[in-house]
Amino acid sequence: MNSALIIGVVSFFAFLIGNFILGDIVGLIIPGGNDFQNSYFYPLYVGVTVLISLVISCTYMIIKKIDSISKKNDDDDKK
Repeated sequence: MNSALIIGVVSFFAFLIGNFILGDIVGLIIPGGNDFQNSYFYPLYVGVTVLISLVISCTYMIIKKIDSISKKNDDDDKK
């Protein structure tokens, strides 16, 4: 469980920084974009980042659970 939490936190900060950097670049490329208009998207960036980190953490936990069930079934088949 601790590893899923660490993966979630690390992915949150990685995608948050990536969203702020790439979001600013994309926002400035769009005609009429400036820093003030892009600042309205910051809550959206945080929301998307939270969803991404939750998906990554939950996927990791599901894979771990499937692996443990698979190992348990393999052990039961050997008996």
